[in-house]
Amino acid sequence: MSIARRTARATLVAACWLLAVDARAGFTDTLPEGTFMLDESIAFSVLNSRWDDDGNRAPMLDPVERYEPGGGLQGILTPEADVNFLVLVSLLQYGITDSLTVAVGIPVVLRTTIDLDLQWEPGDFQPYIGRQFTEEDFWQWAGSVGQNKPGDWSGNEGVLSDIILGVRWRFSDYFEWFEDVAHMRVALMVMGALPTGKQVPPEEIAATGTTMWDLHSQGELCFHLSLDQRFPGPLEDRLVLGLNFFYEILFEHEYDTPTGSKNPLMLTFAPYVGDRYTLDPGDFSGVAIDLGLVLLEGPALATWLSDNDADKAEKLPPMLTVSLRYMFTHLQQSDWESDSEIWDWEREKLWMPGYKNTLFGRVSVSLLRVGVPLMLYVGYRNQTWIGGRNSRAADVFFGGIQVPAKFW
Repeated sequence: MSIARRTARATLVAACWLLAVDARAGFTDTLPEGTFMLDESIAFSVLNSRWDDDGNRAPMLDPVERYEPGGGLQGILTPEADVNFLVLVSLLQYGITDSLTVAVGIPVVLRTTIDLDLQWEPGDFQPYIGRQFTEEDFWQWAGSVGQNKPGDWSGNEGVLSDIILGVRWRFSDYFEWFEDVAHMRVALMVMGALPTGKQVPPEEIAATGTTMWDLHSQGELCFHLSLDQRFPGPLEDRLVLGLNFFYEILFEHEYDTPTGSKNPLMLTFAPYVGDRYTLDPGDFSGVAIDLGLVLLEGPALATWLSDNDADKAEKLPPMLTVSLRYMFTHLQQSDWESDSEIWDWEREKLWMPGYKNTLFGRVSVSLLRVGVPLMLYVGYRNQTWIGGRNSRAADVFFGGIQVPAKFW
């Protein structure tokens, strides 16, 4: 065996061996000292509705009533928008000590598509044409003032989102009572987002950016207090119950006001709103409950990863585990500020105080016990089965691969 091959082998053996310590942890998981973990995942989101202020399922955007200049109702435009995100997330973690792990997450939006699907509901009788406006009538009229019918939109191909920096400290390791008496681990996690994402294009009717506000997945400065409870006896190596309490801040940002250069009938706001406006989205807070189950320990083979020792292989992560989670998130009131209070309120009323309920399931497969230095997982996040209020209802499918390594 060459020197290079010997080095690689020792590196992977050490990393996999150390990871066995925290293989069954949940919210309080940290990496062993000196160990890296590369996690590559891809997520596909489906978003076509929101929960309104009454807790009812509603289209993503409110209907738009269009009136004749100085006259009656021409009709109502209702966008039945369907938004899809494809996101690649690269997460690198490193264990500074057994109790302290730092991480950097780099999300890249591979593609965003929006199927606008504008529906038309006829309005009042129009005497000068002897009937109601049809959809064709309306867009012919709109075309006469330079407004074409908005179409579907796609973009954000390979566009960086906000880079996330994080640290988790499992401080219960310094108090024997937590582990020996309460069979509990407690950790504090802090995450911060760098403003590397792209803001929404201001002149598009249907478009989205790649910031944390656009993805609506987490805040820009996040504080999480977590605990994992184990159960002595037959379930000690099979079950972990976790609780996670969090508060996440979204900061105020400034945006360009649409001028109507592309959509003069629908987006000419700058003359009365001002060239710039600010948006404070409001903060997130809530709690998550997680149930971690070991479904299959798997064979413990004497392979190169366990230094050809079956007893060591027994301490590597179980082959098949499942995590079931429920999360409640409270959403604070958004605050838009411009030169027009009316315009501000038209946007704020879509983002009044509310909440969202999220169900989460993940299945993980570890191949370490059979000599392969890989861990694989697939999962599903759902926000449509349980109702919410003033929140988007996104469903997300995801999968990923994890590779441990140790270089010194």
